Amino acid sequence: MVSSHSIMFHHFHSSKHLPAQGSLSATDFEQMLDWLGERYSILNASEYLSRYEESRLEPDDICLSFDDALLCQFDVAVPVLKQRNIEAYFFVYSSVFGGNPDSLEIFRYFRSNCFNDLDDFYQQFFHLVESTDSALYRSTHEVFGKLDYLAAFPFYSENDKWFRYLRDQMLGVERYNQLMFDMMEDKSFDIQAVSSLLWMSESNLLELQTDGHMIGLHSYSHPTRMSTLTLAEQTDQYGRNMDHLESVLGKGAICSMSHPCGEYNSDTLDLLSGMNIRIGFRSSLSVPDIKSSLEIPRNDHANVFKEMRT
Repeated sequence: MVSSHSIMFHHFHSSKHLPAQGSLSATDFEQMLDWLGERYSILNASEYLSRYEESRLEPDDICLSFDDALLCQFDVAVPVLKQRNIEAYFFVYSSVFGGNPDSLEIFRYFRSNCFNDLDDFYQQFFHLVESTDSALYRSTHEVFGKLDYLAAFPFYSENDKWFRYLRDQMLGVERYNQLMFDMMEDKSFDIQAVSSLLWMSESNLLELQTDGHMIGLHSYSHPTRMSTLTLAEQTDQYGRNMDHLESVLGKGAICSMSHPCGEYNSDTLDLLSGMNIRIGFRSSLSVPDIKSSLEIPRNDHANVFKEMRT
């Protein structure tokens, strides 16, 4: 059995929220909690923190955490948590609350819902990237083929991994965004209409806090490669995130966080420690042991879902 860790959740679906890659229904979530409850001790967020700080965590102690302040979490997962008296961590990035939605989630919605299937999107995207610079595309693919890229995420298909490698290693933020906006324009995709369906409101955050859940940092705009940012840029990301959440939830309310895409470096850890963040979570079990209070491992719910069915 893996030692103490958190289970990481993102997307859920219902009659209101369309299914997407890896999303869970309320029934799926309930079955997962039953399955986890038979194998682990599911702790409330505050109790998990207390036990960690008092060196009382047992190997089978786990907690639940939800990234990105997605409305589908509030609509689908939170009622199940309330029914079972489970208090979880919710990690929030702030740009979406200031009328500046992060493109990452909008792009995910677009590729999940505007094509015949996800592989249809991938083939069109790969073709578009290749058409911009075929020599670079081929050489990048050769490098990718020699790597065991994203090995910590076995639920990703080869197309999933190649897409993420292209996005993060070859294209970079600006080029990737422009390609996606071009594809959306071709399909007359309405960004504003979709944005209203994707994220929680500040009143939702207050309700979560009232119900005992712990709200934590997840950066301001969710950069996918935090470790490549300068200390000043990271300070801006987490400082603005903290300012926003404290303006909604109260001074001193924030003491937890999770690393976007599992990306951080020593500067990140020093910065967060200086901000009095008491507990932080990674995005995988690639390092299964708890290295520090800001590096608690997490298992993606997709891995759990796969294991449930084997």
